[in-house]
Amino acid sequence: MSDIGILNHPLDIAAIALILGAPGLLIGVIAGALLWRRHRLWGAAAGAVAGWGLWLLGWLYFTDNL
Repeated sequence: MSDIGILNHPLDIAAIALILGAPGLLIGVIAGALLWRRHRLWGAAAGAVAGWGLWLLGWLYFTDNL
C-alpha cells in the first residue's frame, strides 16, 4: 500500500501551510498589536496574516519549493 495520495485533500494542504507558517503568525500577532495600539485586535489580525504569509514565502524560497 502506498502513501502517495494521503495528503491531497485541500484541508490537509491548508493544515500543512498553517503549521509551516505558524512562527510568522505568532510574530505577526505580537508586532501588529504593538504597532497599532489604538486597535489592537485589528492590528493583531493584520499582523498575523502578514507574518504568516511572509514566513511561508520565506520558507518556500529558502527550501527551493517555490
